Amino acid sequence: MPLLEPEASRHGRLRVFARAQLPFAIAFAIVAILVAVVLPERFFTLAVLGGTAIAVVSTVLAAVLPWERWPTSAMAAIAVLDLLAVACVRMELISVAPGASLLCIFPVLWLAFGFTPRMIILAVVGTLFISSAPYLLRARTPTSAVDWLNVALLPLLTIGIAVAVNIGARQLRRGQRAIREQAAELEVSLARALDAEALAESILETVDAGVAFYTADGTLRLANAHAVDMVSAVGFRLDTPPYAGPHVLQADRRTPIPFDEQIIPRALRGELLSNHLEWVGEAGRQRAILASSTRVVRNGDTHLGTVIVAHDVTELANAINVREAFLTTVSHELRTPLTSIHGYLELIMDDAEVDAPGLLPALRVVQRNAVALEQRVQELLAASDSTVQIEPSRIDLTDVAARAIETATAGVSGPVVRLRADAAAVVSADPEQVHRAITELVANAVKFTPADGTVDVVVEPGAGHVEVSVSDTGVGMSTDELRQAFDKFYRADYARDQAVQGVGLGLPAARAIADAHGGSVTLRSSPAGAGVPGSTVATLMLPTEPVLTPSR
Repeated sequence: MPLLEPEASRHGRLRVFARAQLPFAIAFAIVAILVAVVLPERFFTLAVLGGTAIAVVSTVLAAVLPWERWPTSAMAAIAVLDLLAVACVRMELISVAPGASLLCIFPVLWLAFGFTPRMIILAVVGTLFISSAPYLLRARTPTSAVDWLNVALLPLLTIGIAVAVNIGARQLRRGQRAIREQAAELEVSLARALDAEALAESILETVDAGVAFYTADGTLRLANAHAVDMVSAVGFRLDTPPYAGPHVLQADRRTPIPFDEQIIPRALRGELLSNHLEWVGEAGRQRAILASSTRVVRNGDTHLGTVIVAHDVTELANAINVREAFLTTVSHELRTPLTSIHGYLELIMDDAEVDAPGLLPALRVVQRNAVALEQRVQELLAASDSTVQIEPSRIDLTDVAARAIETATAGVSGPVVRLRADAAAVVSADPEQVHRAITELVANAVKFTPADGTVDVVVEPGAGHVEVSVSDTGVGMSTDELRQAFDKFYRADYARDQAVQGVGLGLPAARAIADAHGGSVTLRSSPAGAGVPGSTVATLMLPTEPVLTPSR
């Protein structure tokens, strides 16, 4: 098919016929009808009738032959026949109707526009044949300058027209090709975007969490069914301000949260929430929601919106509450008989008649273990209390650390514990709570360090804070153990295998105390192996002035 029609099919051929041959056929028919009416003697001549017959044949051939099956250049034969038809008519009408020569424009434009540049040569040859046909038929050559002008003028004009049309056609084809390529790329991009959208929607509806996306102006753009279900329990809609409801409580399940302090309003104000817990819903049907939010930013500076993710953690929260209630109940139930045991032991040991050999030492062992058991009960009671109340005063952490070392190593044979403090380390903190935190860190280091090892306690002031680092040369901790070290009741495999005393509450208690002061406790460690001792460094950081908020 010609270049003006990319589809090689019957429909494509008919479109080529309508664009190229049909206009020529209509124009030729008009000229023929006018000649037949105005100059019948000229119409019924061999030249005009022959040219008309050739035009009819070329038109029929263009419409019916399967040109789409043949090479692209094959259909140029139709244009050649059209030029031949024009040449026949021009020979007869040149003297009375020279305008008939303009019929050659149609096949010339077709050749220049629809085929390759070399077809311009064919168009020039065709128009040259048209202009020189009268001389060829009479077997004579032009004799005057006017005759030569008549012969050369039409081919020269044809060259100009054909070249201009061909250049325009090539530019048009390049533009069409570029448009088709862009359209194909856009189609692929659109398909990928639709696939990504379908995938995102599937993920949103599959994840067991409520997800909502708000644009930069606070308009809801996307939300899954879980998010809609969560807010319906509160009594508001995700797409309707104020994006908050009346049935929302703090983590204590008692304190109502004002509308502007609930999850969505805070996130839309730009606050970055991380694991924020709220209880939502009416009494008897409350659910615990753990929410986080983040800002969506393009190229680091263009704010596109806010994503809010909320998980229903009701079962987990209820399980934690049950655990805390169980700890409190069991601790109190154990405390009562322990108090009785202590009382009766003291009575027995004070009785002057206790003189049986070995009885008094045995009673002291019983008393010592009863004290140890009472300490464990106290730890359980402390673990069931989620808050740490502090009463700060000015203290020197070096003195507190020294007392903590004495407490942690009392009655324990183990590694050497060394204290180093290069400068005064005065902070505003609760002395008893800080003493307990450092004692827990030192005791933990002593438990997991062999007798020939060392534990170093370093007190070091900093800019607006003081750090107490407890480092040891013990068994060390793996990455997994570090990740769980601050979980309540977690105990490493080594502690269980070696029957190291403890219930896994020391590090959580130290962190809770640090949090209550606005500080922190961090751990870094490397496990022992292949004759190389391990190492662990626990660092307690306390600000010079505490942030007086209870730790939860």
